[in-house]
Amino acid sequence: MRSIAEAFPNRLCGVLRTENAEAGFQACLVAMEAGVHSIEITTTVPSCFELIKGLIATTFGRYPVGVGTVWDPGAVKEAKAAGASFVVTPVLLPEVAEACRKEDILCVLGALTPTEIYQARLAGAALVKVFPIAPVGGPRYIEALNGPLGGVPFWVSGGVPIEDIGAYLRLGVKVVGLTASLFGPEALARRDMDRIQQNAEHAARAAADAIGD
Repeated sequence: MRSIAEAFPNRLCGVLRTENAEAGFQACLVAMEAGVHSIEITTTVPSCFELIKGLIATTFGRYPVGVGTVWDPGAVKEAKAAGASFVVTPVLLPEVAEACRKEDILCVLGALTPTEIYQARLAGAALVKVFPIAPVGGPRYIEALNGPLGGVPFWVSGGVPIEDIGAYLRLGVKVVGLTASLFGPEALARRDMDRIQQNAEHAARAAADAIGD
């Protein structure tokens, strides 16, 4: 099993959601090379496991790739077979955490409330994905959680703008997930890889500045 630091070397993760797997594949390669070194491919992407295999093969395994929006523990075995470094759920699913333990793959369980976050850790989550973070207050919500739940390794995603990366990392968040702010639907539709490259470079600079603080 990869450690959190190994799976997310610069504490960023691009989250790909698209119906166009070909455009998504190119966008992921661009984002990786531009500074977002970890990528989550959601199961809503057509042929997601083939896409994961392709990204790993094309980059010679330089960048960690995982699978997200996992509901079924059976998908964990497929993720492992595809070479995924981590598995992410949208909600609290202890059965997926158990499957990850058996397959020896890093588990990220989704949660939102303090009770769910606590239960996710009890279930065996290496990281707890606070999702969706933007509608519940963004960095202010993490700041509030850090009082009673200080030390919980958080991942945040769900409406995270690039401008908030620094605030999250300075609050101790382990991983910041970027979906539309990195892989904008319009940019994907137009195959505007220059825009995706700019987004990734902007995000990487924000993370580096915060980590260096």
